[in-house]
Amino acid sequence: MNTWLIRPVPHGTNRLQEFRSRNIIAIGWPDIGNLTGQSRESIKTLLASPPNNYTGLELGNAYATIDIFVNRINTGDIVLVPNGDDIYFAEVTSGYIFDATVVADGYPHQRRVRWLADTSRGSLSKELRSSLKVHRTTADLSKHATEIVALATGNPIPVTATIDVSYPLRPDFNVDFKIPADITKNEADRLSTYLRSLYYSE
Repeated sequence: MNTWLIRPVPHGTNRLQEFRSRNIIAIGWPDIGNLTGQSRESIKTLLASPPNNYTGLELGNAYATIDIFVNRINTGDIVLVPNGDDIYFAEVTSGYIFDATVVADGYPHQRRVRWLADTSRGSLSKELRSSLKVHRTTADLSKHATEIVALATGNPIPVTATIDVSYPLRPDFNVDFKIPADITKNEADRLSTYLRSLYYSE
């Protein structure tokens, strides 16, 4: 299971009320047609063509956002939908749907969902709140999956036991940090690789 950010503002209009009442989530770009079966590259081509003619960073952000919604989200995934200080969670219950009846309203690219819990932004961890600052309509929040699933299902958020480590790097300097009490060899190897990258040329 993956977890995702979905903002409720397709085509620049807040549609949270429609999302909640119709049990859907949606994104904008109503002028590029039905995206069923479209790959990441074909979506990119569509956006680079009229009427949008996107280029550069605008193109990169747009096709990455749409590809997440159309191709990467799966049934059973959990989405986090922020609306000001309110945070809503839903389980995705369908594949990609193109609703031609709301093209003029700006949100034809849809998925059905089952709404779960809601909470306030202040109840999120500092790390998750920071990840919500991304300026895209959609984003991968799977690194926060444990917290998001716990909040969405009303279960306690698991707390990882930690160990305080103090390493005498120099006679007059200790490096202090925390590691998970159950750190794995793979995680230790990754940490070692990261530490080896931190140096100034002698």
